Amino acid sequence: MDEAAGRDEQDDIESSGPLGAGAGAGKDRNAGYSDYGELLRSHSAGWRLLADRMHPDQQPALERLDEIGMDSALLRNALDGFRQQALLIHSAVSAQARAYEEMIEAGGPDDPEAYENYCRTIEFLHELLPGGKH
Repeated sequence: MDEAAGRDEQDDIESSGPLGAGAGAGKDRNAGYSDYGELLRSHSAGWRLLADRMHPDQQPALERLDEIGMDSALLRNALDGFRQQALLIHSAVSAQARAYEEMIEAGGPDDPEAYENYCRTIEFLHELLPGGKH
């Protein structure tokens, strides 16, 4: 659970569909901005689903490799690392979506303070990713 935002990251998956949160809310002054927020939610959900589905699905194949005498430790480690990276990207994109939505609710990019807060959040998130700034 993301305590700061008061929502579970699973909300990204549930709200990223065509009728997800925000799909009907685009009738106000910020209607033109809702598509980007939904795009971020969709990308976040995709990384989460990839991490959740990819790793367990590989276990039977890895166990078969072990059974025939081929050490799967290196491959397991690589898959575990990829899963962790996918979860990190999911979390970062999810946080970016929340920051974007907060900026829009606070007045959009035309509000200097809201826009500056959004930019600071994005810079912070990029620094958290491997390799620093992206």
